[in-house]
Amino acid sequence: MTWPTVLLLVIVAAAGLLRWRRPAWYWLAFGVTLAAVRVLVRYASVMEACGLTVPPSRWRLMLARIANRPVPESRAPRILRLRPTHTGLVLRLKLRPGQDAFDVATASDRLRHSFGMYGVTSRELRSGVVEIRMTGYDVLKRVQMPAKTGTRPMRIPVALREDGSVHYRDYRAVPHGLTLGATESGKSVYQRNLVAGLAPQHVALIGIDCKQGVELFPLARRFSALADNPDTALELLEALVSHMQDVYQLIRAEQRVSVAVPDAEIAADIWDLPEDLRPVPVVVLVDEVAELALFANKEEEKRRDRIITALVRLAQLGRAAGVYLEICGAALRLRTRQGHHDAPRPAHRPNRAPRQRRDVRQHGLR
Repeated sequence: MTWPTVLLLVIVAAAGLLRWRRPAWYWLAFGVTLAAVRVLVRYASVMEACGLTVPPSRWRLMLARIANRPVPESRAPRILRLRPTHTGLVLRLKLRPGQDAFDVATASDRLRHSFGMYGVTSRELRSGVVEIRMTGYDVLKRVQMPAKTGTRPMRIPVALREDGSVHYRDYRAVPHGLTLGATESGKSVYQRNLVAGLAPQHVALIGIDCKQGVELFPLARRFSALADNPDTALELLEALVSHMQDVYQLIRAEQRVSVAVPDAEIAADIWDLPEDLRPVPVVVLVDEVAELALFANKEEEKRRDRIITALVRLAQLGRAAGVYLEICGAALRLRTRQGHHDAPRPAHRPNRAPRQRRDVRQHGLR
């Protein structure tokens, strides 16, 4: 056996071992090059098989007849850019006339199979331009967050998406969040990641954990206030409502509305106030929100009504005052009238993170 053969066998064995034990290393060493070549070589035939081509235009057919040339082939979307990443490839396409981004999204699973990738997702960047993100391996099997993330005030990275991109929780874009999931679905991991990301920032953290503080009390040093029972939670929520009203008075005093002041310069929330007057934003983390709605007697029912009223007021008016709610629970049951409850129903989750795995080190969900 010659030495080139031995060297080739060693490389193949190393590649197989890396693909099994360290898929991220395999992707960077071998996979990204093989995948890029495979995509470029198969691109035209795959697009035609997936129905993502358009027939030649009339003027091209006319020119072919005049020049006595073969009939032009159908045209696939034009490749604008093929960019490798640490988890896969990003393919940006310019659609042909008559094509739609929905056509590409519908063919995502066929593209995944044809290009030999682990996952394929697409999104429309602007009219006629589609970005296809392809992952080369299961990025959630062993989550590794990028070394550099776009962290800024009230915007923190909390998880990794299935397509390899970072999921951010941006409170200024989406002030309140409701996360529902069954037991062992990763709600507590999500909350711990929020606390870890918000702790270095100039923000007050308020925690409500009515499971006797099992989930949030290990992180008590990072909270400005923490409640472990409904009575203390009621005191905290009503104090926050009072704080919210004081902040509105401050915003109103600083507005100075007049005919000469442009609309863009009128203070509408705490972020329009001068930095020396701006109150500290508050993030309220509520774990197992259903515990706040339980009652066994008339006194507890009155307490429940006050808690729900305070939560509703904070949800309706808290954004401008810099009070943000992050509520987690296993189920949501709405009370319609005395003695009657409707069935549990899914809730809209504007900050919904994709499916994650629990075996993460610092960031991640299941």
